Amino acid sequence: MSLPPQKLPRRHAQRRSLYHGRHKTPPLDLSSAENPQAIRPQAKKRQKVPISDANDSSAASDSDSDSDSESDSGYSSSRYLDSEAEHYRKIRAEFVVAGPNLANPCDETKAMMKREEQMWKLHCKKIRKGDPVAALKGATAEDFKTFLVWRKARKNSRIKRQATMSTYWHVLSMNYQRTAKRYMDEGILADLRNWIPTLGLDDSEVEKSALYVEDLCVLQNGLWVRDQEKFPHERLRVQESPINIFAGCTSTRPAALVGKIPLLYEDIEFQVFPPLIKGRRPAVRLILNLQHIKRSGGKKKP
Repeated sequence: MSLPPQKLPRRHAQRRSLYHGRHKTPPLDLSSAENPQAIRPQAKKRQKVPISDANDSSAASDSDSDSDSESDSGYSSSRYLDSEAEHYRKIRAEFVVAGPNLANPCDETKAMMKREEQMWKLHCKKIRKGDPVAALKGATAEDFKTFLVWRKARKNSRIKRQATMSTYWHVLSMNYQRTAKRYMDEGILADLRNWIPTLGLDDSEVEKSALYVEDLCVLQNGLWVRDQEKFPHERLRVQESPINIFAGCTSTRPAALVGKIPLLYEDIEFQVFPPLIKGRRPAVRLILNLQHIKRSGGKKKP
């Protein structure tokens, strides 16, 4: 004899429905809970969609259309990579034709290189008996040492200092770069750098006298007071006075200030600053632009 189902309070039924609604679980039927055998688990079967020949043909047609559109557009990845590689191959070919970037010497250095080139040609004519250009391109460390010894032993040679020999070797290596269109082997440079001190030349430090204020005062006094020579124009006397001052203040040779590219009025600028203390004179500053006078690292610097 089965008992009739008990009626639960209304509030309990609301709570149960609310709980199962949040957790998305079906509410439990009390009648089935009393009879557990009545609960039958239902297995969910996954339905397999069979792939028909029609689907294969449609997929193939889609891939064919994609490849056709890609080939028609001309924007395939392989073509893009090939064009990019070809572009950089052309750039590399241009660098090969241009060769290495050599130094940009000034006019004085070019004159020294011309003089050393003439000495190398004379050496090849008397000693090597061959083409000087081909000899310079294929010269070894022994060839360069022979040339420097020959240069030192010449009749009218005035090479007494080690710095002079190092300068001649440096200029000759620059001629090699210009002729061979490449830099000299580092082994040859190191060999010659270590060999030159063995020649027994003078390597003592030469004291370079500076122009002190007292010396500048003597020059200015001789220019304005004791000098009795007549200038072609007295303006030249006026210009010589600041040139001596500029040479002393900037450690520049006077000949460089009036050389091939002389110092101009536009290179001189005066600036006036108010005095720091009221009642005193304003401060006057002079700015010199030595861009065409001093050279460092192949560049003109102000």
